[in-house]
Amino acid sequence: MRSTLVSSFRRSGVAKLALLTALFAVGASAQSAAVVRQGSYEIGGMVGASYGIDKFRVMGGANVTFAATRVILPYFEYTYFPGLSRQFDFTIQDTGRSGSSIYEVPLTDVHGGVHIRIPVAESKFVPYLVAGVGVIRSPARDVQINVGTAGGTGTFTDKAPADTSLAANFGGGLRYYVNQRFGFRVEAKAYTPLQDFAGTEIGTPQTKVFSKFVGGIFIQLR
Repeated sequence: MRSTLVSSFRRSGVAKLALLTALFAVGASAQSAAVVRQGSYEIGGMVGASYGIDKFRVMGGANVTFAATRVILPYFEYTYFPGLSRQFDFTIQDTGRSGSSIYEVPLTDVHGGVHIRIPVAESKFVPYLVAGVGVIRSPARDVQINVGTAGGTGTFTDKAPADTSLAANFGGGLRYYVNQRFGFRVEAKAYTPLQDFAGTEIGTPQTKVFSKFVGGIFIQLR
């Protein structure tokens, strides 16, 4: 009799454990599904720094995404870079004299792309990959030119025209969903201009890769 009771108790304990495990799995799955949803929109703002051409520069922007699936999120983004340092060297063909210029270039970036979300079971932390393409634009500005002369170095000012260039970008980030509506994210991204940008009438700087590191908040709609 005692053996039967013990066996029954053990079977009951195993059944309870299995039931609790199943309920926990369902709850975790429901929680993951609740925050990582298809058909939702995210609207967010970000602030951070750009780096790669000269030094860290504070920048900011905003974006909107749409969850076409739980994994694929097409997005549109606008970013403003207050200033990136550029330098170019040149030679004046008629005289053979060399010259150089260093100047600040504020940039705006408008592009679209896709976030590839990587849901992790039982976690509100969701890593993602990002890739996009768009345009970067710099406004017209005055540029100080230094030119070598027989007596030393001469300086004059030239007008640099506005520039618009295609650029691709790629990187990755991490979202943290506080709840179904609100969250935080961090992201690192590298920009690759597809042609020279921020040139002048006298010379054209070399294309360089630069990067940005941002953090921000987002609101998930629907």
